[in-house]
Amino acid sequence: MTRRRWKGWRLPALAVLLVLVCFGAYGFAETYRVEVKEYTFASPDLPPDFEGTRVVLITDVHRGPFFSQNRVAGLVARVNALQPDVVVLGGDYVYLGTDYAASCFAELAKLQAPLGRFAVLGNHDYDDDHGRDDPETAIAAIEEADITLLLDQGVWVEKGESRIRLGGVSDFQMGQPRLAPVTDGTQPSDFIVLISHHPDFAETLPAGAVDLVLSGHTHGGQVTFFGLWAFHVPSDYGQKYRTGQVTNGATTVIISNGIGTSTIPPVRLFARPQIVVITLERGSPRL
Repeated sequence: MTRRRWKGWRLPALAVLLVLVCFGAYGFAETYRVEVKEYTFASPDLPPDFEGTRVVLITDVHRGPFFSQNRVAGLVARVNALQPDVVVLGGDYVYLGTDYAASCFAELAKLQAPLGRFAVLGNHDYDDDHGRDDPETAIAAIEEADITLLLDQGVWVEKGESRIRLGGVSDFQMGQPRLAPVTDGTQPSDFIVLISHHPDFAETLPAGAVDLVLSGHTHGGQVTFFGLWAFHVPSDYGQKYRTGQVTNGATTVIISNGIGTSTIPPVRLFARPQIVVITLERGSPRL
């Protein structure tokens, strides 16, 4: 190759390399740029006493080699500063082994919410350090933190003279999620919130079975084309459940981008990590 041809090839190659380095640097930096994403959800089924109730959703923390215990502590401080009434933990607390669950929940135990703190499991919470599908380590850490774990069950959350139903199901990939125990004892007029780590479970719900589903898992696509489209979404429904608020018949699904990452190297591109805040209102759903 002549010197002229070498120079002609080298400059475009260096330009491409520079672009890749810049995107990589930005992608790494974005993993630290946690945003607070706010939604308002209105329903005629919401009891008057719950008007204005603030529900905070944290999901996909992925405590592990790329997300330290100190970062979990910082996350908890930010959530507590929001003064939530209810805190919902949407699963995938660890990455590369459930050995990280204890240190993760040592910090999550400090979350403050007067109406309760509730959790479900995600697919990574089943991956123990010996390659087995065993969620017992994660379950023990959640129980040690005195956080209510909802494994295919529901509880009544009370405020004043009123109550709403809050339930959680097993992970859609690793468990056998069942809705019946969540809605057991409820009436059609009851306000029901369901936590499902994987948003695809919403597709299995009978029409009008629950009012609101809170999910994570998809990371907002994690690596996206300027936030408009993701190269890969871990869902059978493509981009539908990538992020945000999705109306699925009579049910609304809110999907968080989550907090951590599940790739090596740990990067995000135009899919910022999120703390999701949902303010509940009594009234007709907003279109």
